[in-house]
Amino acid sequence: MDKEIVAPGDVIGVAEEYLPGENVEVDTDGKLRAQVMGIVVRNERDHVVSVKPLRSSNSLLRVNDVVYGRVIAIPNDRVVIVKIIGVENNGGKMALKDDVTGIIPPSQLLNGKSSNASEILGIGDIIRARVISRDPPYTLTLRDAQLGVVYARCPRCGHELKLKGNDLLQCPNCGAVVRRKVSLIEYWI
Repeated sequence: MDKEIVAPGDVIGVAEEYLPGENVEVDTDGKLRAQVMGIVVRNERDHVVSVKPLRSSNSLLRVNDVVYGRVIAIPNDRVVIVKIIGVENNGGKMALKDDVTGIIPPSQLLNGKSSNASEILGIGDIIRARVISRDPPYTLTLRDAQLGVVYARCPRCGHELKLKGNDLLQCPNCGAVVRRKVSLIEYWI
């Protein structure tokens, strides 16, 4: 028998036929819908339908996974919104095929120091961060010396910034110097 794989929101039955099990919800029309991507499991004896979550290179991230992402927004100069584009896997980097969102709250930007997010990161920066929550949108942290910016472009002219010091990046084109929370183990230029 083939496994039935479903995405969140897919209808997998009706309330008259099955009771909702794990990762299944009932909508207002009485349809049973998957809450996660996974494999449908039907218990015919108890009339319960569940969804067993899938874990693959494109599915859910785990707490403590190290991820790479692009800063896409910094609303109110406090919270940082990140599009997660890759994850470290057995020493290598693996691209994610699905769009995954991460959020860095102010408390996770620096070790106990409050600061405006734009003083630490810039829109378009590629960062190395750690996942600290179980569900999307994932909460990320930069509170570790190995975490931070790994690639940035000049806010003035758009050239790639080169590492000048621990938390300083310089543009070789226009000479601009910007402060960033740079990863101490990895910077790509």
